[in-house]
Amino acid sequence: MTLTKINHTFTYPQLSYDAQPNIQPCIKLSFYFNKLPEVSYEQFYGHWSTVHADLTVAAKGFGLCKIQRYVQLGQTPEFKEKASQLTGVKMLEFDGCSEIWVKTWDDWMAFFKSDEYAQAMNPDCKYFMAMPISVYCGEENVVFGEGVKDMGGKDGILESDYKRAQEKKSKVDEGISMKNDGVEN
Repeated sequence: MTLTKINHTFTYPQLSYDAQPNIQPCIKLSFYFNKLPEVSYEQFYGHWSTVHADLTVAAKGFGLCKIQRYVQLGQTPEFKEKASQLTGVKMLEFDGCSEIWVKTWDDWMAFFKSDEYAQAMNPDCKYFMAMPISVYCGEENVVFGEGVKDMGGKDGILESDYKRAQEKKSKVDEGISMKNDGVEN
């Protein structure tokens, strides 16, 4: 399928139709799940961020399979309330999301199929996590912010680039406004 291009003046050339996406050199897997109904939020986040995190990082396969990054994102009741205020979007009804970055799919599968994964981490889920777990995976296109440098990733648009573009846009807008008011530069 061919991309249908619309008439658009790009502020940032690195985002133009002719530019390549800024894909980082890793695969990111995001695992979404909920707490067990009988478990408090405090118990859920407390167990997940301590025991489960330790089991994950201490697993022999974690290092052998070249896991690059592991983060936990908790959606507390306070953040669920904030997210519910966003109009026009559907809130994901999950309590937590674990993100794991790997260099290759084979690296992930080696960890996923490891004995430790099956014997230590899976059984630990019964203490805090409701099943099923939903997964989303893909590659990151860094549009704004720093790339994953220790993996060879490139930066996206940085704050300094953004500020320069906004200043330039402001000057252009000011010039157009003055011209429309009959004032020539």
